[in-house]
Amino acid sequence: MEEAGTPALHFSVLGRLQARRGDTELDLGSPQQRAVAAMLVLRHGRTVGVDDLVGALWDAPPRRPESVVRTYVWRLRNLLEPAHAQGEPWQVLPSVPGGYSLRLADDALDCEVFERRVAEARARTAAGDTAAARRLFDIALGMWRETTLTGVPGPFADAERSRLEERRLDVVEARLEAMVGLGECADAATELTTLVELHPLREGLHYLLMQALHHTGRQGEALAAYRRVHRLLAQELGIEPNARLQELHTEILGVTAPSVRQVVPRRERPPRQIPHAVADFTGRAEETERIRETLLHRSAEAMPVVLVTGMGGAGKTSLVMHSVQTVLAAYPDGQLYADLRGADGTPADPGAVLASFLRALGERDSFIPANLHERAALYRTRLAQQRVLIVLDNAADLDQVTPLLPGAPTCAVVVTSRNGLATLPVSLRIVLGALPPEEALRMFERLIGAARIDTEPHTAHRILTACGGLPLAVRIIGSRLAARPAWTLADLAGRLADEQHRLAELRVDTVTVESSFALGYGQLDLPTRQALRLLALPAHGVYDLRAVSAVLDTPTDAARVLLEQLVSVGLLESPALDRYRYHDLVRLFARRLALETDPEQTRDAALGRLLDLYLVTAAESYRVIRPGHTAVRTALPAVPGGPHFDSASDALAWSASALDDILMLLRQTAVTHTERAATLLLLLDAVLMSSHLWHQVIPVASFVADAAARAQDRRSEGRARYMLGGAMAQVGRTSEAEENVARALELSSDVDDDVYAMSLNVRGVLLSKSDPAAAIEEYRRAAALARQRGNFSLEGLVLGNAVQTRLQLNGIDERTVADSERQLWLFRQLADRFGEALAYYRHGQVLARQGLPEDAIVGYHRILELLGAGEQDFVRAGSHIRLGEAYTQMGRLELAVRHAEEGLLLSRQIRHDHLEALSLCTLGDAKAAMDRPEEATEYWQKALAILEHLNFETAAAGVVERLTRGSAHM
Repeated sequence: MEEAGTPALHFSVLGRLQARRGDTELDLGSPQQRAVAAMLVLRHGRTVGVDDLVGALWDAPPRRPESVVRTYVWRLRNLLEPAHAQGEPWQVLPSVPGGYSLRLADDALDCEVFERRVAEARARTAAGDTAAARRLFDIALGMWRETTLTGVPGPFADAERSRLEERRLDVVEARLEAMVGLGECADAATELTTLVELHPLREGLHYLLMQALHHTGRQGEALAAYRRVHRLLAQELGIEPNARLQELHTEILGVTAPSVRQVVPRRERPPRQIPHAVADFTGRAEETERIRETLLHRSAEAMPVVLVTGMGGAGKTSLVMHSVQTVLAAYPDGQLYADLRGADGTPADPGAVLASFLRALGERDSFIPANLHERAALYRTRLAQQRVLIVLDNAADLDQVTPLLPGAPTCAVVVTSRNGLATLPVSLRIVLGALPPEEALRMFERLIGAARIDTEPHTAHRILTACGGLPLAVRIIGSRLAARPAWTLADLAGRLADEQHRLAELRVDTVTVESSFALGYGQLDLPTRQALRLLALPAHGVYDLRAVSAVLDTPTDAARVLLEQLVSVGLLESPALDRYRYHDLVRLFARRLALETDPEQTRDAALGRLLDLYLVTAAESYRVIRPGHTAVRTALPAVPGGPHFDSASDALAWSASALDDILMLLRQTAVTHTERAATLLLLLDAVLMSSHLWHQVIPVASFVADAAARAQDRRSEGRARYMLGGAMAQVGRTSEAEENVARALELSSDVDDDVYAMSLNVRGVLLSKSDPAAAIEEYRRAAALARQRGNFSLEGLVLGNAVQTRLQLNGIDERTVADSERQLWLFRQLADRFGEALAYYRHGQVLARQGLPEDAIVGYHRILELLGAGEQDFVRAGSHIRLGEAYTQMGRLELAVRHAEEGLLLSRQIRHDHLEALSLCTLGDAKAAMDRPEEATEYWQKALAILEHLNFETAAAGVVERLTRGSAHM
């Protein structure tokens, strides 16, 4: 969607990935950025989530891959929409519910133009105009320049290259068929001779080669071609050529006698028991193709066995019935089907199933043995040398399935089960989870029609989110809406929004999501049932084994046994070793059972044990991230045998990964376990300083503070008010921050010296915006108290803030230099890598103010050596900005711009408004030094708007002065 008058965007994937605006090619950046662009382009018009993009880039993603992906998206947005105005919505690559969606014109993508030409060619073929069809096929194939997506890395690009190459071969085959139809058999034979060597398993190419040779009078070569493909298929796949090839072979021989296979005695009516497929089946394209490939490409030694597992309602049976429809011709001797009823508590007897199969295969009742093993032996005998497909639906366990497996490699078996059947030898195992958002949307659209979704697109997204991508839930909701055309989507979305009643809404006629879950629950013993219920109590849905052990109050080995039982009946998923998670709807089901079954005391105790686990782990994390900080000793003494982190990076990684879960748990436990909840909240200070996720903690800190106030717990409320005030200060909510910090000082003055000193520090930060002299006095008091308590970590932090504020006053005296050097010395003594990086940030500014920009630059680069991506991103952003200032001071302006732009990108990623303003101001200074006054003015104006919004009066005045000087020189 380009603006009027702007040259149109065009993308090419049939070769090297290219983007052009008009006649100008755009630089899509690094290989990984090109991989992001490739997925967005090939899925244009559809939602692409951050997780999808991570999966497109890496088989094994790095730490915090989402940040990398968002960086690539930001760069692509600016490339594709260079005239975008800050604050305005992106038009070409906007954010949509669930991710991003690239918007292109109809003719903007070469592979879609290719498909339209192919469709037109096929239409001409159907109309009998073969010559026109052949020309159109030639034009379409002429669009292919080289291997698709050349130079684009990642799993998605690899899969798309294979898919598009298969598509190209389909069209090549159609063009050659047109050539044969037009009598161009000699040319076709020449081309086909090469193609069958390159693609020996494509029977269609062999058919056309035989046909072309036959029509040019080269019958001997045509028969030789048949013998080659016959031998190849037998050796590679253990199968004979398809019926078309056999019939052409017979025609060339001029023989009308039955083929070799027809001489074999056969039943008049082989069994055809496979149920019909769902007419509106949607999605699961990759899984469908993998099943088809496995069933079609057999070996001469082993029988294909496909296992499809997953929770109830995931669509296992629907997928199988859909997938096998196109392979039935490969099993001409029959197809057998049995519902083994593994989920309803009354599993089918394998002996009875064998008897049913034997009857279908033509065996008389009087010859069917009574013994299970003898029946299985007769079954295997009857299927020897036969090509039969057996579908065993809803299997209970391995003992039920084993007797039903034939021995012939010419047969194939497909099994569905909620049980993982871990020891079943399989050719292909598919574990079905929730539908991806775009597939769930397509399924929903097929059920209710695109018009209703287009009317309420955001409401449709809310409904599908409530369904959790579970196919059964989507089908139920879609069926309800389809049967009630007068309903709006909002009518149902409102009902689904209430978690307590959501499961009751997922019902149509006698079909319910809840009954599907209840079948699995009914198979559990009492301890496993309680495990399912208690694990559903925490608001988050992903657990490691230690968390499960804490909630259930049981050793990890016993907990693992319970969890694997839940996985085996499809009520829990295991995405990684010793990692477990609920589907959202299963969690609601299990939580409702917990509220109905387990006493309140039992439920509170389970949550309290999980809170204790996070508490001791967060305390260890705090000790490692902030060595020398005494707050953790007063908050929670070290626990013998507790967790241990080898490095600050490990501690920070755990804290960042657990943050969302901790915040949800704090909401749940603030009232019942107030003191421990407030302590855990305080221990998040270190990770929040690194991740800068202050927006997330504000509502939780407010909730904990209010709970502590109601409980009249001064120490706990003081800790929560400190965290709340500090978070609000970080995001610019100054007046609210001042109120909470004042309350924290009042509450902690006589009960918590560390929190009192920390609160003084935050009040200094708040005062530095409007009254720097008063801020320095607060820092002095905080530093003195920290030094008195031996809290050298806090002293270093406070001294750094004091240095920053004195610099803000344009002061550079002996005290500023001494404090700067002491804070750096303190953090080095503590071996605090993160603190040292922050100290270099402050110290570099002191050096720059002393006229030593080269020394400052060394310090700033030291910061980038100390910190990796995702570690203290606000310090990394600040160091880039200060490098921009220093390089501007030295006249190295290209370097200045590059670092200032990196700082701007990072500050926007972490939503740090003040740093964003600093980076914009630095960019303006560099552009002014480059004699680009209009660009400089634009950057300064943007910086001024942010600083005025934050009430940073002194800094804003400095920008106004720049603008005044700049306008005088324009």
